[in-house]
Amino acid sequence: MGDRAKEFSAGAGGPHAPHLSLAAAAPLALFSLTTGMFAVGIGALAALLVPGTPARALVWLVVTIVAAACAGLWWGLTPVTERLRVLGRAKAAVRQRDSRTP
Repeated sequence: MGDRAKEFSAGAGGPHAPHLSLAAAAPLALFSLTTGMFAVGIGALAALLVPGTPARALVWLVVTIVAAACAGLWWGLTPVTERLRVLGRAKAAVRQRDSRTP
């Protein structure tokens, strides 16, 4: 049984196994981090509009999950080229805004 485990683990890193480098995962990690913070903030703002503590918690949870799910679906369903164009435009807009401020 030990030999089978060694064969399996040796074959798992074969030529067809995808390897994700840190540089390739960085855009997804950055996107997930920023959209997660945005989703929590939107959920908190929506919760402020609802009276009552139990309802507030539920609204915060639902809005946060919906916002995060929409961001995840956008990332997963949008082709890579379009995603890069959108993120590139956002990056250029931020750089322009930073260059204008003294």
